[in-house]
Amino acid sequence: MVGDSVILLHENIHTARKTEELLRNIKWEIWSISFPYSPDSAPNLGSKHLSGLRFSSESVAKTVLEKLAQLTGLDFCHAGLNKFVLRSNKCLNRFDDTVEK
Repeated sequence: MVGDSVILLHENIHTARKTEELLRNIKWEIWSISFPYSPDSAPNLGSKHLSGLRFSSESVAKTVLEKLAQLTGLDFCHAGLNKFVLRSNKCLNRFDDTVEK
């Protein structure tokens, strides 16, 4: 048990220096891990279309996602969701000692 301290575990090797400095100043312990490149963790085509977008409301986001589904087809969307589930399961199975199921 760690006690009252906060530990931030992240795998993003591209962390801004100012963010790391802020976290150290507020006394958060940082555990960095980096995994070798894996095609399982590569962003899918759908994320390329949506990267950097911000939506003003949930209904606007829903409309955009529905349009994307129409343009790319439902098979594409189902494939993306299936890949997400597989990646999540790999994470849970790999770290099942540390992740509450």
